[in-house]
Amino acid sequence: MPDNTPPNVPYDLSNPQVLLAWQRNHLANERTFLAWCRTGLALFGFSFVIERFDFFIRQLQNVPMFEGMAQKHLHTEAITLSTFAVGVLVMVVAVWRFWYIRRCINTGATAFSPIPDIIFTVAVVGMILGLFSVFWHLIIQ
Repeated sequence: MPDNTPPNVPYDLSNPQVLLAWQRNHLANERTFLAWCRTGLALFGFSFVIERFDFFIRQLQNVPMFEGMAQKHLHTEAITLSTFAVGVLVMVVAVWRFWYIRRCINTGATAFSPIPDIIFTVAVVGMILGLFSVFWHLIIQ
């Protein structure tokens, strides 16, 4: 049987049960990476939806039937760019997290850092608060 053991692995991968557990951990890490990538792509898509909705509202305000409607500028550029930036941040954190967890699996580490999850949560909460503040500003005016 050829030795396919990666360097610096602290456990015996010649044991089939250990090898399968090691492979399951790597596959779970890969699934998590792909889930983070899907989230980043969804945020990219959402930023384009916001921009298209703003364009639709601006065009709707020019229709004579809606002439009496208040001519408000929605200021969605900041929200669009921040949503896109959060999507980029999610993708960067996903790549970093994938390699970090891969290294932890290969070295047999038992503790992982929660920092990527905290960064992601803060970014999403910030984006939600930004959306809320813009819509609150529109309601007040």
